[in-house]
Amino acid sequence: MTSKLITGVAVAALLCAGCDKKDGKDAVSTDGAAPVNAAAKAAPLPAPIDPNEVMVSVGDKKLTRGELDSEAEKIIQLQLSRVPASQRAKISSDEIEQAKSQLSRQAAEMFIQKTMLLNEVADKKIVATDDDVKKKREELLKQANSQGEKEKTFDELAAGYPLGKDRFMSEFNDNVVIEKLIEQEVRSKIKVDPNALKTEYANIVSNITKRAQQAQPEKAQASHILIKTGDGKTDDAAKKEIDALHAQLKALKGDALKNKFAELAKEKSECPSNAKGGDLGAFGHGQMVQEFDKAAFALKDGELSEPVKTQFGWHIILKTKSIPAKTPTAEEVEKAVAEQKPKIADVEKWMQERELQKKASEYIEGLQKKYKVERPGFKPPKPAKSIAPKPAKSIESKPVELKPAPAKKVEPAKAVEPAKKVEPAKTPEPAKAK
Repeated sequence: MTSKLITGVAVAALLCAGCDKKDGKDAVSTDGAAPVNAAAKAAPLPAPIDPNEVMVSVGDKKLTRGELDSEAEKIIQLQLSRVPASQRAKISSDEIEQAKSQLSRQAAEMFIQKTMLLNEVADKKIVATDDDVKKKREELLKQANSQGEKEKTFDELAAGYPLGKDRFMSEFNDNVVIEKLIEQEVRSKIKVDPNALKTEYANIVSNITKRAQQAQPEKAQASHILIKTGDGKTDDAAKKEIDALHAQLKALKGDALKNKFAELAKEKSECPSNAKGGDLGAFGHGQMVQEFDKAAFALKDGELSEPVKTQFGWHIILKTKSIPAKTPTAEEVEKAVAEQKPKIADVEKWMQERELQKKASEYIEGLQKKYKVERPGFKPPKPAKSIAPKPAKSIESKPVELKPAPAKKVEPAKAVEPAKKVEPAKTPEPAKAK
């Protein structure tokens, strides 16, 4: 049988793991040839691979090595195409094989889960209505168009799917009925205990109150222009660029300086903050790297720094506001709690979603006992991960400001996953840029 695999697996991190290697000894060559060394020459030839070998099966439905390898290769090549050429050459063949192995294992487990769920859909005679399809389309479009990109129609979304429109529609149609199954067999049976809800709500309000009572540390609000080093640009070249920009700003004051700085940041800065004219918002001590922190807090409001070097490159900093340390008053605490505390109905919804993760996992584990699941092509695996993700953060959670990573990892393409509705929505929390 030709298997439809779920392939939304995060392999980009593995592919990028070797991007910082400097020796290049294990790197894949730029012409695509694998590296050759003495150990490789002496190693025995691997046993022939049988593409018809059954890797996993659910009853009479089987997934062969050839199907799994083809799927893994397709995703790996998609990921590699999104990695800059300068970094792609540093990814070793071992890292690529490791990524393929991880992708194969996860895709095989997703095949098992999806096959069992679709079997249940058939057994329970669950059919998607026109309203079910319409609702799912609207949800998918809302999610896709919330990313800040140009609005797309459903057909445009399907046509742009990395694995093809036919694959997109197959996954979409499966998702609709699987979601309906989860709704019927899991979600509809979840009831929140009123006493547990009352306790949960009280704990949330208590935590919000404690945070509101905490003394606020000294903060600074600033903008910056960054010229990065690396990727072929020397420190001297970056310094020359930042000096030229500094020369255009150092004689300006007040609004003239602020406006010109924002203009140059949008045009020249190599930090994502360039979209906001270099504005980094407010940050406390320790949230930026040491050199940046020291320079920013030493400035007066409206003052421009000299060029500052950090591990990311060269910066010019414009301090826009000093925010002194402060202990909130009782009135301020009361106001903050009133503004931040959730509605009890929202807490109940969050508790339902949290319980859904547990019950969905138990439901899928139960299906493995019902159906004959075998994994002859794999060593005995660890317990399979459920399609249900980790519980969502409490609605009381506050964004955490983090130091930025030196480089942004390439995100893998996301496939349409089954029973998506069992997953509470997650909003990525952006790290502070330097």
